[in-house]
Amino acid sequence: MSGPREDSRAADAAAAPCLQRGRWAGTALRALSVAYSGALHLHLFGYRIGLARRTKLPATVISIGNLTVGGTGKTTATMAVAQWLWERGRRVGVLSRGYRGRGERGTVVVSEGFGPLVDADTAGDEPYMIAHKLSNVYVLVGKDRRRTGRLAVEKYRLNALVLDDGFQYQRLRRDLDIVLVDALQPFGYDLLVPAGLLREPPEHLARAHAVWLTHCDLVRGEDVEKARARVLSLAPQARVWETVHKPVHLTRLGGGEEGELSALRGRRVAAVSALGNPLAFERTLARLGAELVCRARFPDHHRYTETELSEVAKERAADAEWLVTTAKDGARLPQVDLGKPVWVLEVELASYRDDTSLSDEMGRLLAGTGEA
Repeated sequence: MSGPREDSRAADAAAAPCLQRGRWAGTALRALSVAYSGALHLHLFGYRIGLARRTKLPATVISIGNLTVGGTGKTTATMAVAQWLWERGRRVGVLSRGYRGRGERGTVVVSEGFGPLVDADTAGDEPYMIAHKLSNVYVLVGKDRRRTGRLAVEKYRLNALVLDDGFQYQRLRRDLDIVLVDALQPFGYDLLVPAGLLREPPEHLARAHAVWLTHCDLVRGEDVEKARARVLSLAPQARVWETVHKPVHLTRLGGGEEGELSALRGRRVAAVSALGNPLAFERTLARLGAELVCRARFPDHHRYTETELSEVAKERAADAEWLVTTAKDGARLPQVDLGKPVWVLEVELASYRDDTSLSDEMGRLLAGTGEA
């Protein structure tokens, strides 16, 4: 059983992994990062010189990805882009690896445009959530997205594909690379994993057609400007859009009842999450006026057990009136009686400023590719 990583009212941000441990462990992590960097550059070099080739599909392919491990809000952005494409008459499919789902190593059709066909353990939490929320969009899971892409095009006649977490997936050619950079921790301590949070060096951002800064409302304005300036120095050709994950409403887990965000004001809640970066979720609850009496943080993509939830609800969060979680976590939470309600905080991607919108950004990006 994997217990919560963190349960602290004051915890906001952590140091880089190599700084959280002792001197020798930190040195070892840095050495592993160097080895990872070498393997990564060798992998990308094969594509640059033509030894490895990217598959071209007869469809518009848009990748939503990031430079760091977890926490940038990719899935919310993926859903927003997929919905935008569908509203403009496209036949849309989302291609996901289905990380930690049973279908990851094969090919699983999670949805044929009418909601989930399999459970979250098979699909993976993020593909299941997409299938549940976007009943008009196909969702396919599999590590080989060339295979799932061909299936989407040939069997289902889809003409627009969105790669969820696709920036590092080089085997499929794409028309647009949209990279998300989290304003809370933009460049992962400038260290590659496992010493830091970077999956690729910051200069690889130059491959992006667009960079969307996320969670801009959760940091100071000057921090947003600093992140934007660095992005433009690394990717001067990219369009930069500043975004927020805007809270929309609450949904009662298991019942579907909707609740107003105002109900959080002054209420004692336990924030329960298994995210790459739970800080954004917790800060959002605090900004909505909730009193966080417990922050129960589990590892990303964690499979919750009834015992764990009972321990959180009845012991460490005994003073909480509600348990509040994310839509992604709601896909995996067992629906058991915890003696207090469990609510899901629903969010959507929105602009940080009033001068642009998702529709504006997507229209300009696709016009630049000739796909509009």
